[in-house]
Amino acid sequence: MVKKILSTIFQQASQGDLSPLLQELTRVRKLHAQVVLYGSPTGPNWLGIAHATQGLFPENSIEIPQQFSQCLLNRKEQNACIQAIKALQFESVLISGFAPYFIDWIEALHTKVAVNVLYHGTISEWHDAKHQALIGKMIQLGKQGAIQEFQFVKKGLDNVFRTLYNLQAVHQPLANPILPEGLQKLQLDRTKIHIGVFGTNTFNKNLHNQVVHTLMLPNTVVHVLDNTPFDYLGMQERIIGHGKHMNREDFLGVLGSMDLNLYLSFNESWGLVAKESEILGIPVLELQEFDYLNKILTAIEAKK
Repeated sequence: MVKKILSTIFQQASQGDLSPLLQELTRVRKLHAQVVLYGSPTGPNWLGIAHATQGLFPENSIEIPQQFSQCLLNRKEQNACIQAIKALQFESVLISGFAPYFIDWIEALHTKVAVNVLYHGTISEWHDAKHQALIGKMIQLGKQGAIQEFQFVKKGLDNVFRTLYNLQAVHQPLANPILPEGLQKLQLDRTKIHIGVFGTNTFNKNLHNQVVHTLMLPNTVVHVLDNTPFDYLGMQERIIGHGKHMNREDFLGVLGSMDLNLYLSFNESWGLVAKESEILGIPVLELQEFDYLNKILTAIEAKK
């Protein structure tokens, strides 16, 4: 009966081929009462959330096609997915990451299915008007009972939502990354100190501060994803780029080849790169620390 209902739903959907999503929803329902939904990455955007979600929920997470924060399914196709979730009688849906289109999904689902949200952001991102509107809507949906529980990767945000809004909220730490077998590490000049500064070249990632302070130390080579933003420094021989669009296995091989990795962001939600560095056995300075030079020196001395 369920298959017949789903078949009808998807036949009524418009041009897109939804059969892969249908198959995934059916597969997950056979294993779990909860389905976890997250948006597909666009280059580095949403990539960390995708990896974090897959690490936390390897069996029951499903990727929804999106570009940046825009769903690639049209309204009929989104409705078809929502109706399929109801027809499969999931007990709960967890939205991991919070693109704006998921608001419509929550409003359509919550009367039939318990809806929870896993938020990967942090308060310092809320200076942006779009983030403010999204957080305001999340709070409103929580007060209305449309969102039953808020889960936060950033420790402490759960306490904010409990204290300020009396909402059900918990801290959800990231799972330790599962490393692929046979990672290929780089053959580097070990007479040098190799320091990784891996992040996208956006203001909040704070790359230029970290690169400049690393270069101040003698005998250091700094490794980045894309070295072209640092051409102005005139130190190309000490700044090595490894490519903006590396696959995860190659990236982990590079990350694991360093003597030290930095992840000193102005505002960082969860720091998956830091956890990956730790699991690879490479020391990492992480998250919102600003006395760079002394901290780098201390970490290097501890490494010797």
